[in-house]
Amino acid sequence: KTSEEKQAENFRKMVLAMSKDIRVILIKLCDRLNNMRTLEHLAPHKQKAISQETLDIYAPIANRLGISWMKLELEDLCLRYLHPDAYYKLAQRVTKKKREREKYTEEVTAILEEKLKEYDIHASVMGRAKHFYSIYKKMERRNVDFDQIHDMISFRIVVENITECYKALGVIHATYKPVPGRFKDYI
Repeated sequence: KTSEEKQAENFRKMVLAMSKDIRVILIKLCDRLNNMRTLEHLAPHKQKAISQETLDIYAPIANRLGISWMKLELEDLCLRYLHPDAYYKLAQRVTKKKREREKYTEEVTAILEEKLKEYDIHASVMGRAKHFYSIYKKMERRNVDFDQIHDMISFRIVVENITECYKALGVIHATYKPVPGRFKDYI
């Protein structure tokens, strides 16, 4: 059998096992994450093959299962081996501004929490820096340089119902003017 046939057979077995017990796929995901964390010990061609498989198969499975932290780490590790120049350049540039971004995230989170409280909106506000792979894909999609990416931080506001969503959105638009043509409704 070719390596592609062996790989297809392994995935078929995994899907069959998964249909009986979800723990099988969770163990497989954890195993893959561990393998990706120690990939530097393999030959470059193996690193690329395993990274591509991880990006195509395992990261999307982690995402589908709602394990976003694992998806993000898998994607960043894949970028490191598939596009090392881009990865290390991004790592260097993002790290330079890390403390600045953390401070900004804390400040905006506090402002949003306070503004939402003023309007009696019970909400959980979380801010986070975008991951390397996400930044890389955005640069690639838009064909722009790192300095042209302005949304390096994202905020998530969780409220109790849809009405509260739109009230919160109104508060945010009153606090921060939306950029024309750049607003996305993720409600």
